[in-house]
Amino acid sequence: MSLCKSIFDSGTLRQKLLWWVLAPMVVLLFLNIALIYKAGHDSADRRHDRFLRDISKILLDQLHTSQGHVEFSLHVGALNMLSEDKKDHVYYALRGWQQDYQFGYPDLPLPPGELSEKPVFYMASYAGHPVRMMAAIMPEPDVSSGRVVVVVGKTLVLHDERAKEWMWRLLPAQIFLMVFAGTVVWWGVGRGLRPLLQLRNEVARRSSQDLSPLPENKVVAEVRPLIHSFNGLMGRLDESLILKRRFIADAAHQLRTPLGGLKAQAELAQLLDDPVEIRHSLQQISRAADHAAHLANQLLLLARAEPGAQDSMAELDLAGLARDATAYWVQHALHKSMDLGFESADSDFLIAGNALLLGEMLNNLIDNALRYTPSGGHVTVRISRDDETLVLEVEDNGPGIQECERERVFERFYRVLGSNQEGCGLGLSIVREVADRHCAEVSLLSGAEGVGTLVRITFRAASQRRKN
Repeated sequence: MSLCKSIFDSGTLRQKLLWWVLAPMVVLLFLNIALIYKAGHDSADRRHDRFLRDISKILLDQLHTSQGHVEFSLHVGALNMLSEDKKDHVYYALRGWQQDYQFGYPDLPLPPGELSEKPVFYMASYAGHPVRMMAAIMPEPDVSSGRVVVVVGKTLVLHDERAKEWMWRLLPAQIFLMVFAGTVVWWGVGRGLRPLLQLRNEVARRSSQDLSPLPENKVVAEVRPLIHSFNGLMGRLDESLILKRRFIADAAHQLRTPLGGLKAQAELAQLLDDPVEIRHSLQQISRAADHAAHLANQLLLLARAEPGAQDSMAELDLAGLARDATAYWVQHALHKSMDLGFESADSDFLIAGNALLLGEMLNNLIDNALRYTPSGGHVTVRISRDDETLVLEVEDNGPGIQECERERVFERFYRVLGSNQEGCGLGLSIVREVADRHCAEVSLLSGAEGVGTLVRITFRAASQRRKN
């Protein structure tokens, strides 16, 4: 069984197709050989049985009654009929049904069961040879009783020769047909696989940068869905590579600015003698270093949030995460004289997610709200439930975002003109990536009474547990 599995599971597609086609043909060949042998054997049986019937009639003709006694004498024609086949021996026995007479071989074996007028054909052994025999009670008007038990047998030399002759007459044709069919299948499979081989060669010749779609019209219909799906994958991969190249270019450009500022301020500080100016230059170096570190952290977080990154998922309390993140930013809000609040129903809101990514997403949402809301404003973090979904909202009363720019702010490194706030333009990009990783939907709306910004993220709930 393991050998057959290894044969069918290994090798080229052409070999597999040939195995799957030729294996049933081999089985059919052996089945056909068995049928041919049976047909030849049955044909030989019919000829053999017909001979036994004819012999029995000839033997009956040799019986006659003379002066009240039954006599049996073989004439020349009957003897020639019995001895016509030089390879086989013919045995016979004739005895009266009601009278006590018997001719021929008295010890010939009889068939099992009772005799009747219908001939019974059976196999037996006599004189050390297998013999096919016939026995019947046959009417004979020339004898006084009118009924005679006839037992006739003949060895099987000619019978077996005829059966083998029948098989060897048809077997070469069957083998030839199988070889011919195998050759046609080999050639046909090769012709059918030629487009795939051409497609393989075309893919092998391509460079690693060529992600253009493969032609679908040159392959068979069964393979077109595979090529279509492969082209779709190549298209998505091409888009992903384009986004990554653009991201790398943008990241290099964004990192170049704070690093260049660091270098310039360090060179300037080396030339200064005034402690006040040196302190100011060091402050600029510190701010540039903080900006570069923040940008690097955001880039690393964005890479972790992208699809394909491996992060474990567990059942989390979204309300607890949001409460902890809000508490973390309270001091920062008080420093800016802002009101930072948290609203949630008295229940646990469970989702399947990654605590680190969700925490960073909340930090970016609250940081953006505090950063762009003027002093004295308010920011509210809100958790609510809607049927089978959980809704996270961060609302502020800042300047808001125009509707025409609400989709662009999710692009990497994009910043709204005139905001006059420091940042790297990755906060909302990270929010969307984390939301996508958690199969959540992000929407950007206006705040209460059309003032400020409302970021709404809708999650699918894992379960809900009521507190006692």
